[in-house]
Amino acid sequence: MKKCPPKRGRPKDPDKRLAILESAKELFVEQGYAGTSMDAIAKNAGVSKLTLYSHFGHKEDLFQQCVVSKCEEHAPDALYDPTNNLPLRKRLISIGQAFIELLFSEEAVKFYRMMAGEARQTGKLGRLFHAAGPQRMLDQFEELLAVAVHNGELVIRDRQRAANHYFSMMRGDHHMRVIMGESNPPASELRAHVADVVDVFLSAYRPR
Repeated sequence: MKKCPPKRGRPKDPDKRLAILESAKELFVEQGYAGTSMDAIAKNAGVSKLTLYSHFGHKEDLFQQCVVSKCEEHAPDALYDPTNNLPLRKRLISIGQAFIELLFSEEAVKFYRMMAGEARQTGKLGRLFHAAGPQRMLDQFEELLAVAVHNGELVIRDRQRAANHYFSMMRGDHHMRVIMGESNPPASELRAHVADVVDVFLSAYRPR
């Protein structure tokens, strides 16, 4: 006796998913994570609660996907593609420039300020953010470094530490000053900063 194929639910609407993400990002930065309810997100996005929960099972998942979508907007996975034929220095500059554009984007700055204000009340928030954003980028960068080491372009004993060096230098002190209320540095200054960081990184990890 033949088994009937399992019934498939209605495919999820990508436009509604995007509307939910944009609504959530807007409310998270305006009202904070703790002050934003799933009901408010659904209303702001113009969707039903049923639709919202069909895309995102809970608020933590939605928050993390907001972070992922923002990272992908500025630093897509293709930047770390090991088959990319760009010279290593150019690749590192491209990644650094994308990271800086993400870091200093208006939405990201508001996100950081919101989290700084809520970190003590919602300790889990920082862990959720780190897993969805910074850690994801670190993991991708470590994979790129592994390929560069395999190809003889770099000599690295601890890829995790090297990746942390790269992104910490990229962040520099500019980011904290902006989070504290200063204006973004000029684009030309940030481009020069990216190139300087890449050159310092390569001087530390290139074969002697």
